[in-house]
Amino acid sequence: MRLDNSKKSIWALFGLCFLMCIALMMIGLFSYLVKGWLIWDFDKPFPFGKEEMFTILEISLLGIPTGLAFWIFGIR
Repeated sequence: MRLDNSKKSIWALFGLCFLMCIALMMIGLFSYLVKGWLIWDFDKPFPFGKEEMFTILEISLLGIPTGLAFWIFGIR
Protein backbone atom coordinates (compact mmCIF):
# COMPACT_ATOMS: atom_id res chain seq x y z
CA MET A 1 0.00 0.00 0.00
CA ARG A 2 1.52 3.29 -1.13
CA LEU A 3 0.02 6.51 0.18
CA ASP A 4 2.09 8.72 -2.14
CA ASN A 5 0.32 7.50 -5.28
CA SER A 6 -0.81 10.69 -7.02
CA LYS A 7 -2.47 8.97 -9.98
CA LYS A 8 -5.76 8.32 -8.20
CA SER A 9 -8.76 9.38 -10.21
CA ILE A 10 -11.26 11.81 -8.75
CA TRP A 11 -13.96 9.88 -10.62
CA ALA A 12 -13.03 6.79 -8.64
CA LEU A 13 -13.56 8.81 -5.47
CA PHE A 14 -17.00 9.96 -6.61
CA GLY A 15 -17.88 6.42 -7.69
CA LEU A 16 -16.82 4.87 -4.39
CA CYS A 17 -18.70 7.47 -2.34
CA PHE A 18 -21.83 7.15 -4.50
CA LEU A 19 -21.83 3.35 -4.43
CA MET A 20 -21.25 3.27 -0.66
CA CYS A 21 -24.19 5.67 -0.17
CA ILE A 22 -26.41 3.48 -2.35
CA ALA A 23 -25.31 0.31 -0.54
CA LEU A 24 -25.97 1.82 2.89
CA MET A 25 -29.34 3.10 1.70
CA MET A 26 -30.35 -0.37 0.49
CA ILE A 27 -29.19 -2.00 3.73
CA GLY A 28 -31.06 0.60 5.81
CA LEU A 29 -34.22 0.26 3.75
CA PHE A 30 -34.15 -3.52 4.03
CA SER A 31 -33.55 -3.44 7.79
CA TYR A 32 -36.35 -0.93 8.44
CA LEU A 33 -38.76 -2.92 6.26
CA VAL A 34 -37.95 -6.12 8.15
CA LYS A 35 -38.33 -4.30 11.48
CA GLY A 36 -41.66 -2.86 10.36
CA TRP A 37 -42.86 -6.25 9.17
CA LEU A 38 -41.92 -7.91 12.47
CA ILE A 39 -43.75 -5.38 14.68
CA TRP A 40 -46.71 -4.83 12.35
CA ASP A 41 -50.17 -5.23 13.84
CA PHE A 42 -52.35 -6.16 10.87
CA ASP A 43 -55.25 -4.01 12.07
CA LYS A 44 -53.11 -0.84 11.73
CA PRO A 45 -51.27 0.69 8.74
CA PHE A 46 -47.73 -0.44 7.99
CA PRO A 47 -45.30 1.26 10.44
CA PHE A 48 -42.96 2.88 7.92
CA GLY A 49 -43.08 6.58 7.23
CA LYS A 50 -41.20 9.83 6.74
CA GLU A 51 -39.16 9.53 9.93
CA GLU A 52 -37.73 6.18 8.85
CA MET A 53 -36.89 7.49 5.36
CA PHE A 54 -35.11 10.50 6.89
CA THR A 55 -33.11 8.19 9.17
CA ILE A 56 -32.16 5.96 6.22
CA LEU A 57 -30.95 9.01 4.26
CA GLU A 58 -28.90 10.16 7.25
CA ILE A 59 -27.30 6.74 7.57
CA SER A 60 -26.55 6.63 3.84
CA LEU A 61 -24.49 9.83 4.19
CA LEU A 62 -21.91 7.71 6.03
CA GLY A 63 -20.98 6.40 2.58
CA ILE A 64 -19.09 9.62 1.85
CA PRO A 65 -16.39 9.25 4.54
CA THR A 66 -16.29 5.50 3.96
CA GLY A 67 -15.73 5.98 0.23
CA LEU A 68 -13.08 8.60 0.97
CA ALA A 69 -11.24 6.20 3.31
CA PHE A 70 -11.44 3.41 0.70
CA TRP A 71 -10.08 5.79 -1.95
CA ILE A 72 -7.20 7.06 0.20
CA PHE A 73 -6.04 3.62 1.25
CA GLY A 74 -6.61 2.03 -2.16
CA ILE A 75 -9.24 -0.51 -1.12
CA ARG A 76 -11.23 -1.62 -4.17
